[in-house]
Amino acid sequence: MKELFVIRLPHLETALQSEGFKTYYFESVERACLALYKRKETGGRLPQAVLSLAENTDSYIHLIDFVKKYQSKIHVIPFTFQKNKGVMQKAHEHGASDYFNDSMNLEQITTRLKELDNWRQYENTTKKYKECKIPTWKRTFDMMVAGTLLLILSPLFLFVSLAIKLSSKGPVFYSSPRVGTGYKIFPFYKFRSMRVNADKMLGDMKHLNHYAQANKDIEIPVIKDGPLLIGDDTMITESEFEHKRKQEEKEAFVKIQNDPRITKIGHFIRKTSIDELPQLVNVLLGHMSIVGNRPLPLYEAEKLTTDQWTRRFMAPAGITGLWQVTERGKASTSEDSRKQLDIEYAEKFSLWMDLKILFKTPLAAIQQEKV
Repeated sequence: MKELFVIRLPHLETALQSEGFKTYYFESVERACLALYKRKETGGRLPQAVLSLAENTDSYIHLIDFVKKYQSKIHVIPFTFQKNKGVMQKAHEHGASDYFNDSMNLEQITTRLKELDNWRQYENTTKKYKECKIPTWKRTFDMMVAGTLLLILSPLFLFVSLAIKLSSKGPVFYSSPRVGTGYKIFPFYKFRSMRVNADKMLGDMKHLNHYAQANKDIEIPVIKDGPLLIGDDTMITESEFEHKRKQEEKEAFVKIQNDPRITKIGHFIRKTSIDELPQLVNVLLGHMSIVGNRPLPLYEAEKLTTDQWTRRFMAPAGITGLWQVTERGKASTSEDSRKQLDIEYAEKFSLWMDLKILFKTPLAAIQQEKV
């Protein structure tokens, strides 16, 4: 029987008890943390998950930080009474295992809670990759290059920021959780190149999927009501993602030719790869390297957990890489060839290889195809 701590969600406590969960109710995050501390110190049994009302960001982040501090393998799940993409994104960025909201029915919630065991198994499967570290020579090189480029390119950053603001409504920067070296999740920064309502347009664009041309049974998920999963430039419902995964278990990449969701300035910064420049901040923060394998959105990385493909995560996550200078922009690019190149880099990367990739990057950045 799963044990759960429930914070300020009395209706959910009662509902979960009726489904066979053993729940403990708390009126505050502080009381729940105290109970966790006592159990940890006395060797008591810890709950599998803590569900907390997320009235504000600080409350559940404090809870996540507490769980991390005591190295407790407990899932922290914030809950809101209305869909809140801001809470959802910040939750994943800070290490929450999931995000629930009041639009979910009891069956959806219990199913997600039961799936936490599969997530733990996924974590254990990839445990050996979590020890991956960027070599000292590579980290030193990254700091020097990223710091110098940020200083030199600061006028360009200002110009692009103004152009984005003047051309469309919305923020200048885009951030989404990505999976990098050793399956570690971090916030991935880019200049925004899409309209703010891009997720609502995705359902009308199935026929434009670049990879679907080679796999006719692959479909892009239609955005419908229900729990959302974070993707690359959009979000999809859990039910649609599960349907898509069953249809194409081996497919992990989605590209759209001449994507109408992209703004005018967005086409330019994508074609010239200027939209990638904010990732220099990721490099300074240690999330990424200048050269490496591209970090993946969460639901794409979750598919690449077999022994055949996990080796790609042993390499540093990078702004540019072997795939970008080899096959970027080609209409014939396949997902398997991309992953094979990622694995090749993970197994062979060196200073000399990085320098060769950097030398080829400027030409590869000017794409001939709008892919």
